[in-house]
Amino acid sequence: MPDCLPFYGWRYNPEKVKIEEVVAPPYDVVGEEEKAFYQKKSPYNIFHLELPETYQKAKHLLEEWIRSQILVKEPKPCLYFYELSFMREQKTLSRKGWILLVKLHHFEEGIVLPHEKVFPKVTDDRFELLKTTGFQFSQIFGLYEDPDLLTISYSPKNLLYEVTLDQQTHHLYQVSEVDIIKEVTDYLKHQKIYIADGHHRYTTALRYKEYMENKLGTTPPRDYHYIAMYVCPIEEPNLLMLPTHRIYRLPNPEDLIQALKNWAEKVYTTEPINFSQNFFKIKERDFGICFKNKVMIFRIKQEVYERFQQKDPVLSKLTLYNFLSLMEQAFQIKEESLKKQNQVEFISEVREVFNHVKDQEIGVIFPELSPLILKEVALQGKRMPHKSTFFYPKILTGLVLNEVRGKPLDFKL
Repeated sequence: MPDCLPFYGWRYNPEKVKIEEVVAPPYDVVGEEEKAFYQKKSPYNIFHLELPETYQKAKHLLEEWIRSQILVKEPKPCLYFYELSFMREQKTLSRKGWILLVKLHHFEEGIVLPHEKVFPKVTDDRFELLKTTGFQFSQIFGLYEDPDLLTISYSPKNLLYEVTLDQQTHHLYQVSEVDIIKEVTDYLKHQKIYIADGHHRYTTALRYKEYMENKLGTTPPRDYHYIAMYVCPIEEPNLLMLPTHRIYRLPNPEDLIQALKNWAEKVYTTEPINFSQNFFKIKERDFGICFKNKVMIFRIKQEVYERFQQKDPVLSKLTLYNFLSLMEQAFQIKEESLKKQNQVEFISEVREVFNHVKDQEIGVIFPELSPLILKEVALQGKRMPHKSTFFYPKILTGLVLNEVRGKPLDFKL
């Protein structure tokens, strides 16, 4: 099971910067316009390091910020308690978790488990940045089992930052009490970690570990044997695993509706303004097809769904898997082919699908699913289809940085 530790985090100095100007969303959910927006906010915004013009420029800026105390190191190892408040359907919700170090393990060991495929080309850029700077600028998002939510039942007092971004409020607390650190890390020693977000960063860290071991060896334990993660219980009620919806550009979208008749039945038609997730009654089989002015809820026929179940009893619990299987069989269309031709757009918000779908396009919307399905997929060694999930809300980049330049982890609590 994972070995988890506190660490000497690096943080922005609140006496030198305004924290709301230097943090940002995860790098992999922003486009060029958003990247430029955040970089213009402050010369010290984290995107100058996370998404630099060149790797060497990131290294130069990092060293300059350390020299000028823009970034400061914790005086002693600690954990960070992270509380995130947000609005959902007119309700204020709160999700809690921890930032700490998790020992790196190859997926085959069954300790840290993925649910997505990894694309090697994506990791090359992150590896070069990590190798050049020796710093991890953002945390991987991991999940663990804690049915009674014991590990997040604390009320920490040492508030470091409170920052509101995109109508979400992030509270970061420093926790250096030895008894709490031991309680949390001891509990996690008996749990598996399921990666929610950050598969490419995790595999990059594994590659970096091997690179550093070739330089400095496998012993003693050093900082590059670990990676900073944000972890929260998979049973956390306000952990939202949203689907990723699609917009497909097709020459004759209506042909798709005709082809559906042998595979699925239409159960409801409504206008976009009236759409609700409550229309999805059988989540494994229900999906929505939308044009500019209407949304049609379809249900995969029972006999078709049973064939999908026979093919894969685990993945057939995912609506997206079933829909993509249906696409291949009913329309002879593979989503991968549409991606290569730039004929598919991935969107996390249903309302954005309604706003963006145009003539010659068709939107496909999916029901929300429980994060527990992710655990089942991961334990079976399966991989969900590309762009299956969108964990919401995202954690911020830049609240805590982790140094991985080869220092021994020989501190005592």
